[in-house]
Amino acid sequence: MNTDLETIKNEKYFIEKLCSIKGLNGQLGHTLYSCFGSFSGIFKASEKELSSLLPPALVRAVKEAENKDFISANEDGNPLRMRFTCIYDEDFPKRLKRISDCPLGLWHIGDFPGDNIPSVAIIGARECSPYGEFVAKSLGSFLGEAGVSVVSGLARGVDGISQAAALSAGGTSYGVLGSGADVCYPSSNRVTYNKLKESGGIISLYAPGEAAMSQNFPPRNRIVSGLADAVVVVEAKQKSGTLITVDMALEQGREVFVVPGRITDRTSDGCNALLSQGASVFLSPEIFLCELNEIFNLKKEAEKECPKEPAEAHPIGNHKYSSKLQRSEKLNSTKKAFSGRHEFPEGLSDDEIAVLSTTSLTPKTTDEILASLPGFEYATVAMILMQLLIAGHVDQVSQGSFVRVY
Repeated sequence: MNTDLETIKNEKYFIEKLCSIKGLNGQLGHTLYSCFGSFSGIFKASEKELSSLLPPALVRAVKEAENKDFISANEDGNPLRMRFTCIYDEDFPKRLKRISDCPLGLWHIGDFPGDNIPSVAIIGARECSPYGEFVAKSLGSFLGEAGVSVVSGLARGVDGISQAAALSAGGTSYGVLGSGADVCYPSSNRVTYNKLKESGGIISLYAPGEAAMSQNFPPRNRIVSGLADAVVVVEAKQKSGTLITVDMALEQGREVFVVPGRITDRTSDGCNALLSQGASVFLSPEIFLCELNEIFNLKKEAEKECPKEPAEAHPIGNHKYSSKLQRSEKLNSTKKAFSGRHEFPEGLSDDEIAVLSTTSLTPKTTDEILASLPGFEYATVAMILMQLLIAGHVDQVSQGSFVRVY
C-alpha cells in the first residue's frame, strides 16, 4: 500500500470509518482495498460489487456507514486524547506490519511500544494462584526496571498484575483491550488503566464506545502477541484463552516461554502441556532477559537483511512448539534460579522469622505451620501470623490458611 502523503490524508478518514465496522479491520479490509483501489472507493461501491466479497451483514454495514457522518478520533478537541493511527502513519508499530492479517489501524490513548526497545507479552490465568501472582508481579517489576515494554490485555489475574508491577517499577506497559480504548474493562483495573495512559498506552482494534464482548478477545490477543518480541505464559488451564494467544504468537514467529507448574495444580495444566510439546522453559527473570536480548538482536539483524519481508511463521518440527533459536554460550552459562527473595526484612523478631520461614507461596494452615515449629504453642503461632498479616509479610487466602507474599 504505497501512496503519497496527500492520499494518506484524504484516505485516513475512510480507513478509520472502515475499521469502525467490526470484521473489516484486517484481511477483509486489505482485500477490499485491493479490489476497489482506495478506501474511499469501498464506500462508493455498489451493493452488488460488495456482495461478491462480503456477507450480507457486512454489505449492509458498509452502506449504512457510507450514509452516516463519522466523527474521527483525530478531530481537534478530543477530551480523551484518543488517536487513530493507520498503517500509513510513521508511528504505526513495525512489529504489526510484519504479521499476517495486519490491522489497518488502531485507536489508542498514549503511545505504542517502541520499535527499538524489547517488548514482552505476559499472559496467563485470570484466576491465578498465589504462585502465579508472585511470578507475574516479580517478572513485571523486573522487566519494568530493565526498561523492557510489558504488553498484555489488562485482564484480571496475571495480565493486570504484571502490568501494574511494571508501572510501579517505573517501567512502561501497554494494554490491548477487547473493548474501545475509552472503555475500561474490567473496571476493577481502573487504577492501572489510568496509569497506562501516562506510562505506556491503551490500544484497541475497536471503535470508541465499543463494549467488551467475548468475540472481541481472540482478535485482541493477536495484537497482544503481535506487539511483543516474546511471550511469557505464567499460568494457564488445559482449556484456556491464553492458549489461543500462544497459537497466534507462534504463527507470528514469536518465541513462547512457559513457567513450569506443579502437576497437581489445574492452573498449570496448560503450561505443562506446552512444555511437553517443546515450548521454551522460563527459569528466571535474569535468564529470560538474556534470552530476550538475543531474540531482539537477532530480529534486528534479520530486519536489516530483509527489511520489507513479513516475519516467517514459527517453524514446526517434531514438537508443535519447537524453539527456533540456538542459545549462545553466554546465555547457557547463566544459572541463577528463580526462587525469589531468601532474606527477611529488618526489624522482625526471632520468633517472627521462625514462623515466616515456614511459610511459602503454597497455602499452609496454622496447624501445618505449628507442626514445623517444635516448642511453639498454637496461640503464639496464631498471634505471630496475625502480626505478619498486618505488617504485609503474609496473606490469608482462606480462613486459617496463609501464604508468604514474597
